Amino acid sequence: MLDRHVHLPDFHRERLALVAGDGMLCLAPHPDDEVLGGGGLLLLAQRQGLRVRSVIVTAGEQGLDETGTHGNPRLDESLAAAASLGLPAPDCWRLPDRQLRHSAPLIERIAALLREARPRWLLLPALTEPHPDHQVLALAGLSAAQALAQSGEGGDMGLLFYEVGAPTQVNTLVDITEVAEAKWQALRAFGSQEERHGYLSHAQSLAALRAFGAGDEVRAAEAFWQVDAQALRQPGIIAALSSWPLQRNRIGLASEPAQQPLVSVIIRSMNRPSLPEAVASVAQQTYPRLQVCIINASGMPHPAPPYPADRLDLDVIDPPASAAGPTRLGRSAAANLGLQSAQGDMVLFLDDDDLLAPDHIARLADALQADAQAVAAYTGVRVEGPGGQWLRDYDLPWQPQRLRGINHLPIHAVLFRASAHRQARFDEELPVLEDWDFWCQLSHLGRFVHVPGISATYRQGLGTSHLGDPDHANHWARWHQRILQQHASRWGTGSQSDALAWHALALDRAEQERQHWQQQAQTLQQQLHQVQELATRHQAESELAQRSLAMLQQSRAVRWAGRLRQWLGAGRS
Repeated sequence: MLDRHVHLPDFHRERLALVAGDGMLCLAPHPDDEVLGGGGLLLLAQRQGLRVRSVIVTAGEQGLDETGTHGNPRLDESLAAAASLGLPAPDCWRLPDRQLRHSAPLIERIAALLREARPRWLLLPALTEPHPDHQVLALAGLSAAQALAQSGEGGDMGLLFYEVGAPTQVNTLVDITEVAEAKWQALRAFGSQEERHGYLSHAQSLAALRAFGAGDEVRAAEAFWQVDAQALRQPGIIAALSSWPLQRNRIGLASEPAQQPLVSVIIRSMNRPSLPEAVASVAQQTYPRLQVCIINASGMPHPAPPYPADRLDLDVIDPPASAAGPTRLGRSAAANLGLQSAQGDMVLFLDDDDLLAPDHIARLADALQADAQAVAAYTGVRVEGPGGQWLRDYDLPWQPQRLRGINHLPIHAVLFRASAHRQARFDEELPVLEDWDFWCQLSHLGRFVHVPGISATYRQGLGTSHLGDPDHANHWARWHQRILQQHASRWGTGSQSDALAWHALALDRAEQERQHWQQQAQTLQQQLHQVQELATRHQAESELAQRSLAMLQQSRAVRWAGRLRQWLGAGRS
């Protein structure tokens, strides 16, 4: 037992059996979390003979003032803090700050670390921490630990969830009174953060709060939620986490990995040069759990594009081989193969020449999860020309009749439920506009949620669809007519008549508005003309006044010069 462990009644009942030679591993999202959350326990454990180790997952580069701090001193500060405590220098994986993803690559990397280090105790951030990187690391660490425990590789490893940014539900307190001053001194090493957040006073206040009621001799304590090895081996581990699920569910956050919906991103690819950019925009998403399916539609071997394996679960999907060799897929066939390959609860298509803003999927997923009756959510998309120039924005409110008359949803604007697409399919006879036909099918299953604001880019002109070429077989007008005819056969002429009436009224309103603004523009033009005439008249009057003033000044100067000559002549006589 830890010599200075606090044992309190009721929910503070767990004890730490710290045995010399055992391992204790702390996973920290950012430099300083390892000291803030468990610096006292790590130091006490090392003094008791345990093998102590810390791994910092990101370098914390987003936690710096761009205008004040040059470079990133945070890792050097963590090294200085460890040296101050006499602890081993932490390792750092240098994953991007604020971009951690609850994904298979991160979980497997943690699992590999656990297999190598074989810790008796694993320290993780509490799930109730407000920072998204803390939450992702908690869920990923929990996933890795549970997988090893259930496979028999985890031994007797237990978890200790620590608090940094906010007090959480705890069942274990550790008296750190004897090492408190050492912890405070180590925290002073984090000068870049102390200037911004005042972490030292925060940590001291939290330690005093946790010590309250533990006896006069306890002046500082660290708090944890402990999950033992037996609980890790059982399904439904979240039941061991007390009130955390209630707190997180109340604000719509996942409490365990299985509650975080998986989003599948399907990219139909011809292996064009723009593909790595599209994949990079997926890797930058703030949404933490993504599967990327790249559908090889090229009919040629397709290598995986460069991507961060620590953040993305990515596969290149080849079509079934034929006797004739590699199969080149049309747009609809590639989309259907993507739907067959997607494992996610929600699905998003991304063409290999388009881009997503970092919060695109998170915004859509939040909106779709908030509306159980919706089958899809969409947001605004900016259309750019080949040179990056702005062409237009698509960001219109939801109206099913609008969609059934013409497509206003670029393919990567929409996130839809996987359960919905099982009742819809891409028409493989369509060489173009296949996404519009698919959206119309989904719209007959339920409503779409509009999430206002631009968060994706459609780069028009980089592709080769020939939609706008009247001389090409893919020109939009031909296929638009065919799709409308097909919709009438699917859903009846009543639906088409309703859509036509809606568009007729919308066009009439638009014409009225155009006439109104045209009249306003004419009125403003007349007013501008009057102002210009008045300005011209004032300008002429001003020039006349200036000339008169100049003449007056010249006349006065002549008179003064004459008087001066008279005065000088009188003086000489």
